[in-house]
Amino acid sequence: MSRNRAAFTLLELMLAIAITIVVMLVAIPSVRGLVAERRLRDTFEKFDALARKAQLHAVTQQRTWALRIDEGGVAISADEPLPEEHSGSEDNATPEQISSSKDESYTLLRPASLLLPKDTPSKWTFWRSGTCEPAIVNYTGPDGTWAAQYNPLTGHGEITDQQVR
Repeated sequence: MSRNRAAFTLLELMLAIAITIVVMLVAIPSVRGLVAERRLRDTFEKFDALARKAQLHAVTQQRTWALRIDEGGVAISADEPLPEEHSGSEDNATPEQISSSKDESYTLLRPASLLLPKDTPSKWTFWRSGTCEPAIVNYTGPDGTWAAQYNPLTGHGEITDQQVR
């Protein structure tokens, strides 16, 4: 009398585990890349939201706003006082900013500037009409780099180059 058993042999189990390990080793770098790409996209979205906020303030308050980039990060502030404000008080408090760590950096290129790139201040202006200077913003961080080009008429940015590490 022979009995049929519905069970796996040790060899079959070891083969299934080996295949699972190989699949995981192939999939993990892909997942890491997706996570790094998402973090890069988030940095662009934060920067873009800050640029849109500067544009919105410029239109609603009818005064020039500027986005400034330095080693500490990116911040927006009013570039000129309101007409009803007297010269003694300044309303240049920074309503919002993006802080950057030591391994992150933003650079601003203004192709329409008549100054040499090394002499151009890292200040991007949004005028009362909602228009802005044409600009290219580069970001470098632990997850990779991106470059975004901003349309001067709409102030909307679009990623033109992205490299994930």
